[in-house]
Amino acid sequence: MKTMEEFMEPIAMQVGIDPDGEVCVAREGLIEEPQDLLDQLEDAQPADAAIIGVAQKMEHYEIAAYGTARTLAQQAGQDQVVELLQQTLQKEKATDEKLTVIATSQVNQMALNS
Repeated sequence: MKTMEEFMEPIAMQVGIDPDGEVCVAREGLIEEPQDLLDQLEDAQPADAAIIGVAQKMEHYEIAAYGTARTLAQQAGQDQVVELLQQTLQKEKATDEKLTVIATSQVNQMALNS
């Protein structure tokens, strides 16, 4: 599976910007959050549910970012960039949906019962 940076590199090249860019403090915080949660939770079931929740926060953050970038690219007439961003956006949404299925089909109930 490609990382966000690998998806963004061809897009950045097409629009003539540095793909390395700036470090996003919000994203860094979302990456650190699971460890903070695990330090507080002793039982595996609540920890699993918490980790899924954090993963979905990251997916929602990425969905918002890619959706905004795609819309700007549409308005700028950058059709190739729009297509790449749309593909990435669809993958992020699919991941979010899979996490929802995992959480609602088993993990959340196990966390509540522990």
